[in-house]
Amino acid sequence: MKTNDLTSRVASMANISHENITIINDVLTAHTEVGLHSHTWGQLNVINSGMIETDIEGDITLLAPWQYAIWIPAGLNHSSHNLKTTEYCSVCIPLKFCTNLPEKACIINLTEIGRAIINTILNNNVSCLSGRKGDSLATVFIDQLDDASKAMNYLPNSKDKFLQPILSYLKMNPGSNRTLNEWADIVFTSEKTLTRKFKSELNMSFREWRSRLRFLNSLPLLKTDKTIQEISYLLGYSNTSSFIIMFDKLSGTTPEKYRKNI
Repeated sequence: MKTNDLTSRVASMANISHENITIINDVLTAHTEVGLHSHTWGQLNVINSGMIETDIEGDITLLAPWQYAIWIPAGLNHSSHNLKTTEYCSVCIPLKFCTNLPEKACIINLTEIGRAIINTILNNNVSCLSGRKGDSLATVFIDQLDDASKAMNYLPNSKDKFLQPILSYLKMNPGSNRTLNEWADIVFTSEKTLTRKFKSELNMSFREWRSRLRFLNSLPLLKTDKTIQEISYLLGYSNTSSFIIMFDKLSGTTPEKYRKNI
């Protein structure tokens, strides 16, 4: 993996002002890795396209697709990597704004207003929220983060000796249709044991985990010129109807409507 210099770049930008919210927008090429580090400020990584997987100290892994953001409190060691090209912005939030924000790293589902504020900042090439208008916008944005729904992870990970090889393989091959029974033979255990492991370790079934993985992988594909049918087949579906049903269940809209909204 390639090491990215975003850590030092974000640090230098945040040092411009310890009082104001600072924003950096960037594109991470595929297989980019940001090494273990921490900040003296809170950090919100907003995913605009693609996915980022962040490893938090204490063996917690957070994976966020485009409509989510990863919140990392000040002083928490973390590293990140992305398998595919990812566009995101890092919002550096001084401690004075962090009072009501989560004390632990988590996934935040941004509200429409919160997303609109981010888009406004990016469209106007703003790097620091300062002055009367900037302070007002910062206050509204922090209120939106406080109100946003929070979840520990969208696609949980596990280092369990039976689950880890399965999850690692599927992340690289989301279109795989191996059954849980076939996986049981590969990792030398029973289907019953794997079923129990998925529930106890990941709080979801094998099918639900794989559906979420396929949903995440479908998002960047829907920004290409590939047809819905082509995307369906790439993700292991034998027909487009099954893909559309899965996408609608997880996102509340169809792939075609999602593509138009983009």
